[in-house]
Amino acid sequence: MAGCGMLSFIFVIFVPVLTLGCTDTEYYNYYDELAQSICTAASSRPAYVFALRRDCQGTAPTCNDICRSARADMRAAINNQASVAECFDAVHVTKNRPSLLPNPTGLQPDAGRVGLVTYRYHQGGCSWRPNHCGPNYCCCRMR
Repeated sequence: MAGCGMLSFIFVIFVPVLTLGCTDTEYYNYYDELAQSICTAASSRPAYVFALRRDCQGTAPTCNDICRSARADMRAAINNQASVAECFDAVHVTKNRPSLLPNPTGLQPDAGRVGLVTYRYHQGGCSWRPNHCGPNYCCCRMR
């Protein structure tokens, strides 16, 4: 019993709760990070790498155009350390796929279950025809 001059402590523990059956967009959008990782891994030469979104519905320019148009912003992001902006690859990250259960231990709770899906276009994705869905990320580099 706490009396005069005594301290009482209350401890609250927050436990994250995962909702099974939810799509990844319901709690975290990691498409940009995934595309950035793919583009970085696909780069075959030293360069600053950017994964830029491409809206493949409506009016979608080519990735070549997107990379050229973003040149000033990319240069600013790297303190003007490079001058040539170019597309070198393109990726389609399939959205609204089911998320797999976390695996913080050595166990793999969703082993064998299909989660993420991506498609690499390689260099051909840079000139994918305008206004036609295909790549939804452009792999651009500054060198």
